Amino acid sequence: MEEKRRNVKKQAEEREIQVKTKMQTLKHHLTEKFFPELRIVLMGGNIVGKTSVMNTVLKIEQEKRVTKKCVMREGEVNQRKVILIDTPGWWPYASVKETSESVKQEIMSSVSMCSPGPHAVLLVLQSGVAFTEAQRRSVKEHMELLGRNVWKYCIVVFTRGEWMVTNTTEEHIVSEGEALQWLINKCENRYHVLNYMEQGDREQVRELMEKVEMMARENTDLLTPVEAAMEETDSGWGSIWSDQDKLERGSYTLEPPEMNEEYIAKWLENTEIVSNYRTFSDFSKDISEDVTLNQDH
Repeated sequence: MEEKRRNVKKQAEEREIQVKTKMQTLKHHLTEKFFPELRIVLMGGNIVGKTSVMNTVLKIEQEKRVTKKCVMREGEVNQRKVILIDTPGWWPYASVKETSESVKQEIMSSVSMCSPGPHAVLLVLQSGVAFTEAQRRSVKEHMELLGRNVWKYCIVVFTRGEWMVTNTTEEHIVSEGEALQWLINKCENRYHVLNYMEQGDREQVRELMEKVEMMARENTDLLTPVEAAMEETDSGWGSIWSDQDKLERGSYTLEPPEMNEEYIAKWLENTEIVSNYRTFSDFSKDISEDVTLNQDH
């Protein structure tokens, strides 16, 4: 146990150094670019605290509620206009196929609500809840309703920071295991913690907006609506994910299908999600990540 704690601390310190080094590099080398406003979409499962994030950032005194439709609010943070769009959540372990069409449509419409597009997507997670492989898969599928390139605009926001039992956020990430580490790596080490026991502390909000701005400076474009989302069909793809869902839930052991180029090309001709996968290599990389992680579990 002592050796494990040392390894966690070492990996956490390495991650913290990487994050600080990147932020310093961005501040010194990126060209100055003023954003008169920041447009941000909030994503996450049910009851993770998306509405509370909106209330904290914009200093809104409002009762917590279950978001069923996208809600747009605007305010000012450090003398800059900030627009936030709160989206409906999904059940934490649900696949996209298990989420209602109305929720999926609301999520996809969030991008077009803040034309010409959001600068950032804040993926909200609750600190006191373990992040499992099933949740990783659920998050991945729902986030990519906004397109496979959504990750370059994404920052993970941990709510209820006071619930973390580790000394640092980095130790929390390492100790949670591969599923959460995969997510943080997918977002290129962009994460932030909000502690609602200190809502009067505007420093945590200022730092979050700084991270949003640094990411927006680094990106050369905005997140735009995808032409088509993943659809539930009776084609080969639908049956593959049906089996994959059963595998993740422990129903049975499944050998991953053979993903050769001819198979994928034929499948793409019969589906409408080409906009999500521009090349065969993109598709292969995505499948390989999931198969590798699921084999480990």
